[in-house]
Amino acid sequence: MNKMTEAELITALAPARANAETYSSELSTLNDCFEDAYYGRKTGDFEPLDEQSSAVSSDVFDTVESDMPPQARVFLGSGDIITFKPNSNKPADIEEAEEKTKYINWVVRNQPESFKMIFNVLKGAAIYKNAVLKYYVEDQKEIEMVEYKNVNIEEVQKISASLGRAEVDKVTVDIAEQEEIDEQTFNIRFRVTKESKKLVIVNIRRDHFRITDDAEDLETAQLVGDSSYITRGELIAEGYSKDVVNKLSTVSIGSVNSNNRDSNNSQGIEKSLINDWASEYVEDSDYYVKIDFDGDGIAERRRIRMSGETILENEYYNHVPYASFTAILMPNKAIGLSRAEIVYETQRQKTTLLRGMFTNMDMVNNPRNIVHPDVDLDDMLYMRTNGIIRMEDDTSILPQNAVFPLTTQYTGTESLQTMQYIDQARAQKTGDLLTNQGLDADSIAKETATRFAGVEKAGAAKGELIIRNYAETGFRKLFEGLAWTASRFQDSKTEILVLGKELTVNPTGWMYDHKIETKVGLGAGDNEGLIEARQAIYGIQQQLKVQGSTLVDEQGIYENLNGITQGLGFNASERLFNNPDEDSETLKAENEQLNAMVIQMQEQLKQMENPLVEMEQVKREGDIAIAQGNLSLKASELQEKQRQFNVKTENQVGLELANYQQSQQKLDSEAQAQSKQLALKLTELELQFNQQLDKEVADNVLVFDPATGDFSNASR
Repeated sequence: MNKMTEAELITALAPARANAETYSSELSTLNDCFEDAYYGRKTGDFEPLDEQSSAVSSDVFDTVESDMPPQARVFLGSGDIITFKPNSNKPADIEEAEEKTKYINWVVRNQPESFKMIFNVLKGAAIYKNAVLKYYVEDQKEIEMVEYKNVNIEEVQKISASLGRAEVDKVTVDIAEQEEIDEQTFNIRFRVTKESKKLVIVNIRRDHFRITDDAEDLETAQLVGDSSYITRGELIAEGYSKDVVNKLSTVSIGSVNSNNRDSNNSQGIEKSLINDWASEYVEDSDYYVKIDFDGDGIAERRRIRMSGETILENEYYNHVPYASFTAILMPNKAIGLSRAEIVYETQRQKTTLLRGMFTNMDMVNNPRNIVHPDVDLDDMLYMRTNGIIRMEDDTSILPQNAVFPLTTQYTGTESLQTMQYIDQARAQKTGDLLTNQGLDADSIAKETATRFAGVEKAGAAKGELIIRNYAETGFRKLFEGLAWTASRFQDSKTEILVLGKELTVNPTGWMYDHKIETKVGLGAGDNEGLIEARQAIYGIQQQLKVQGSTLVDEQGIYENLNGITQGLGFNASERLFNNPDEDSETLKAENEQLNAMVIQMQEQLKQMENPLVEMEQVKREGDIAIAQGNLSLKASELQEKQRQFNVKTENQVGLELANYQQSQQKLDSEAQAQSKQLALKLTELELQFNQQLDKEVADNVLVFDPATGDFSNASR
C-alpha cells in the first residue's frame, strides 16, 4: 500500500471528525444546562411561569463550592502532587528522578498562571462533564530594555558582555539608544533579547475539545483534539506563507462568538474592532488521530492541523498532549459525570417547591378579594394609605359586606418538609455535610459526637475519592506527558528556583523512564488526623529509645518526622532534620578529596625545581590563590557538616581537618620559599647567560692586521 495523498487523508478523517463534532455538540448542550444551574439562570428547566415566583434553588452552586476548599488544599498546597520514582539504585537514575519531580511540579504549580489554571480545571470538572488541559513546548522571546547612565567605553563593553552571558537561554544584546555626554561618557540603553523553549499548559474551552464518542480513554481514542479559531495574521506570525493563509475560508464573527458562555475560558475569542485581512478569523483544528497514513497496515498516531478542509501540518506524533479531568469516573468511558450533573435534578425539584411556597406565601399575605358590583373597581385596584373606595348611592349592601378577602391556605410547612427530605437525599449522593443536617439548625446538638464524626467521615470520603480520581487520571497524565514532551522538545537548559535554591534542568539529557507515584490518597484531606497519629508514634519511639530497645533507630525517627513536616505543608524536611543515611562516610569522602588536592599541589611545587616550570608557575600565581580560596571555602563547608554529626565523628574529622590545615600552612611556607628560590635562580641564570654571552662575543671579535691585511680572532 502507498502513502495517502492529502485528498485521501481528508476523506479518511471525515467520519471521525463528524463523530467528534456531533459528540461535542451533545456534551455542550448538557454542559450549558449545568452551567445555567450553577449560576441560577432563569432559563431552560428553570424558566419561571407567568405570575409565579422566579426563585431558583442553589444546590449545584452549593455542591460545587463545598468541593473546592479541600481540593484546593490538596492540589494548590505546598506538597508534591506527583513524584517520579527511580527504577534502580543507580545514582544517575535517582538524581534524574528527583530532578524530574522538582521540575515538573515547578512547571505545574509555580508559574504565574498556575493557580488560575489548576483552579479552573478543578471547578470546570465539578460543573461540566470534564475539563481539559493541553501542554506543549513553545518558542518564547522576551525583550527587556536595560538602561545605564554615565558609563565609559570600557564599562559599556563589560556590561554588554555580562548581559549576554547565559547558560540556559539564547541571549542577544544590542544597543537600542545611545546618548554621548562627552568623548568618553555615554547614557546607553541595551535591548536584551532572550529566546528559549518553555513548557506551556493551557485550559481548553469545553466547547473546543473534540473526542470520538466511543473512546474509553484519551490514548486509545480514534480522534482527540481541539477546534477553535485564529486570525490570518497569527498564522503568518507562526511561519505560514501568505499564499497558504489566503486560501483559507473566513469564519464570520457571529459564529465565532455564538457560544461564548463558558466561564472556564482561557482561550476566548474577542471580537475584532478592525476590519482588515490580517484580523479575519479562520478555523484552527489540532487533531491527534490513529490512522494508517504510510500504508504499512498498522495505524499510528499522527498530529494533523487543519483549517476547514485544508491540511496545514501532518506529522508522526506518538502522544496525546491532553489531560482530562472527570469528577466521577464511569466504566469504559473517557468522560464521566460531573458534580453538577448528579444534583441537577435535585435543584430542579427544589426550585419547583420554592416557587410554589413563595407564591403561596404571597397569596396568603396578599389575598384576593371578593367585591360587590356596586364597588368602584378603579378605587379597589388603586391601593394607598387613607385611600377612598366609592360605592353606589342606592346600594342595599353594607360597606363591610361589600369587600372581603378570599382566604388561601398556607402550605409552606409541607413544602419545607419536602425540601428537607430532598436535601437529605442530596447529601447521600454528594457527601455534602451541610445538607446532612437538613434545615434543622439544632440537629447537631441532637447527635452524639461519635455518630456525628461517623457522618462527617462518610461524607468526606466521597469528596476524597474525587480528589483521588483527579490525581490518578488527570494529574498523572499531565505529569507523564510533561516529562515526555520536555525530554523530546525542550532542547535548552532551564533554570528554576526550588526552595530558594537555583536548579539547572536539561530535559534532553533525561535517559530513564520513571514510574509515577501519586502523593494523594483517600486520606489526603485528613492531614490533621495523620499528623496526630504520627506525633503519637513519635512519643512511642522516644520511649523505646530511652529504654534502649532495638525496635527503633534514628532512621525510623527521621522518616516519621519527615511525614509530620510534609503533613504540615513543608516540602523539604532535610532542611529541618538531618537524614541519618547521609553518615560520616560522606564526610570522609569529601575529606579524602581535599587531601588529594593538597597532594596534587605539593607535586606541582616539587616540579618547580625546573626553571622553565618555575617561570610558568609564577604566571599562575593568581590561579593558585583562587584554588587556595576554594579549598578554604570547602573546608568551611566541611566544618559545618561535621558539626551536625556525633562527637566521635566530629573529633575524627576535626583531627583530619587540622592535619589538612597544617599541610596547608606548610604548603604556603614552601610556596613562599620556592618563590624566593625561584627569584634567586632566575637572577643566577641571567648572570650566567650574560657571562656566556660576553664570552661568546669576545671569542668572535675579529681584529684587522695591517701587516698581513687579514682579520684574526682577538682571543687568539
